[in-house]
Amino acid sequence: MGRLVWQPESLSIPMLECVWRLGDETIVLSISRALIERFISTVQSGIGLPSEPTGSLVLELALEPLIARLEAQSQQDVQLAQLREATMPPPYLEFDVACGPINGKARLCLFSPLDGPVPFAFHALADLLRQLPRQPCELSADLPVLVAGKIGSLCVPAALIRTTSPGDALIPDVLPFHRDQVILSAGRLWAVADVADDRLILRGPFRLHPCPLEYAHIMTEPELQQGPSDAELDDIEITLVFECGRWLMPLGELRNAGEGHIFELNRPVDGPIDIVANGRRIGRGDIVRIGDELGIRLRGRLACNE
Repeated sequence: MGRLVWQPESLSIPMLECVWRLGDETIVLSISRALIERFISTVQSGIGLPSEPTGSLVLELALEPLIARLEAQSQQDVQLAQLREATMPPPYLEFDVACGPINGKARLCLFSPLDGPVPFAFHALADLLRQLPRQPCELSADLPVLVAGKIGSLCVPAALIRTTSPGDALIPDVLPFHRDQVILSAGRLWAVADVADDRLILRGPFRLHPCPLEYAHIMTEPELQQGPSDAELDDIEITLVFECGRWLMPLGELRNAGEGHIFELNRPVDGPIDIVANGRRIGRGDIVRIGDELGIRLRGRLACNE
């Protein structure tokens, strides 16, 4: 806690009072308006602070994950009853609160003697505030980030990789290059670029990949404690990615890259192509036309079957 305030003080920043009900107890917590708007933005970005009673409902929704844990710990219902302009007089405890990049003030109003037992609701609210995300460390804008240019991908069983030979052709499942486009990826960020001779021209800023569906794994005790057979291993699917180049660029430049940003290939975009599995290059090939399809003809055996 920061400091105990006994006398009324003028507000240097706009404050709002959150009136909480925790079981039979009431807590009044004044929080800076900037912090409350930060909480609300986690529900829907770009909206301002709604009027009552919508404002308290949206704020309670934003804090729902924390409130649910608090209710489980206290075995009592927690409800945000009202959100209003700050009017409560001292005494109160004033302290700093940080949520992500936003720092602000909070004032916890006191309703009991300081020499008496601290109400349970005060302890419960302290637990709630301690769980807020803190200020993240700033990453240097000069931090190098690896950007890969991907012309397509192909999902194959492991057995196919083991049996390929030089001259074999692989036809990608997904091939943006067929539309004269390349996918640029940096970790989970990606962007689309148009092919223009030996350059790639960005069509828009980098964005996050959609989150993959996560399956719940049900653990059961197997009847036999033995490893998978060779046939089972051959059926494992491996995604091959076909890359036309890689670049190291500063994090700040990646953050600001948008439509029209140019990536120089310094060679024809159609060859040679790197064949990558799980981030590791396992072979090279050339783009060839097979009927109406485009494929990758292997220059040699893949690294994992040598």
